[in-house]
Amino acid sequence: MKNFKLGLALISLGFGMLFFAPHQANAMITHTTPRAMRGTWYGYSKDYGFWEKIHVTRHSYRYSSEGQGYSLKGRKLSVVYGRSHRHTIVTFQLTGHVAATDSYHFGKAKVNGHYHTALIQDGTIAMFHSKVKHYYIPRGYRFI
Repeated sequence: MKNFKLGLALISLGFGMLFFAPHQANAMITHTTPRAMRGTWYGYSKDYGFWEKIHVTRHSYRYSSEGQGYSLKGRKLSVVYGRSHRHTIVTFQLTGHVAATDSYHFGKAKVNGHYHTALIQDGTIAMFHSKVKHYYIPRGYRFI
């Protein structure tokens, strides 16, 4: 009887470890930016009323807004890929640090009645290769 209880306890412990074990993180870190994101992107913040600009090259990320900005280059740049709401999210951060910049993903935004591919920043700002002030982001792309 003792062996039966011990065996049952070990089996239940094994199943508990199987179900409650930590899952592997679903993120990937690299120093190279995605090809589709490279170039200069402009976005208008409707909430604050100013323009934002990012410039992405193979090994650099530069952000500027209202005359202020910062840049991450070379080995100091970590590009973090993750998944959220069926979209691939890309975040740029300083290597070895937890704090990150805004998150970006590709989506669609409506401009003058037509949908265009846009780089969606934090689900609130649509960024294009040219300055577009009036746009609409559909609900499926507005997550944060």
